[in-house]
Amino acid sequence: MKKNILTIIFLSSTFVLMADDHTEPNYSKFQANYFFNCPNEPACGAAFDKMMNNPDIKEQNFEAALSRITLQGNTNITHSINFYYKSAERFEAAEKLFSSSPAFGVFSQEMAAAGAEPYYNNLTSYLITEGDGRGANYGVTFVSDVNDPVVYFNAFKKMSSKMFKESFGGEAYLLRQQLTGGGNVTHSVSVYFDSSSGALDFLANYINTPQFGEFIEEAGDTFTPVRTYMEQALLQYNPD
Repeated sequence: MKKNILTIIFLSSTFVLMADDHTEPNYSKFQANYFFNCPNEPACGAAFDKMMNNPDIKEQNFEAALSRITLQGNTNITHSINFYYKSAERFEAAEKLFSSSPAFGVFSQEMAAAGAEPYYNNLTSYLITEGDGRGANYGVTFVSDVNDPVVYFNAFKKMSSKMFKESFGGEAYLLRQQLTGGGNVTHSVSVYFDSSSGALDFLANYINTPQFGEFIEEAGDTFTPVRTYMEQALLQYNPD
């Protein structure tokens, strides 16, 4: 029953997915990512949706998402909020708006009332994008510490371009570089799917593919895995 209630709440939310007017995905240059713990998912979802639908914020058509984070080995993180910016100027405009927006103040208060606790945030930038992740609301993310980005970059690009041939290959592959955030993390890879079963099928099979074997051989010890987690997009705004 609880699961059904959560589904109804998010499906009945007032957000609108904008229709695509182009055939190719228009990936962002910068991504601002906020990871947090929320023990009351409907309340956190309602607070974010309320802010995003505030007239002053809604008219900016910011691309954003609220996702559920699961099976990542750390109970501190349950959700993420992500904003996607096409340029540094767009990022700066958002920063100025949110810093002075009463709607953002209300959002912060309502998140605190829901018991939300921030865990960490970072700024990332896409280095490689393969495929079209629009509408693929389930993902698997691999976070790593990379010590030789050039070798790792080339090995990943070769693997991702071939993995689509597999029946479980997914819809899109993204390689990000972490620009801020610190710690022992430098890069992350996300693979997106149309369903959670698709993500599980990928996890059960990718490690045995020739493509992944070649990647491990070429990348060698250029990276150290840090964590892996699954995600599901619950709310999306202006996906592009």
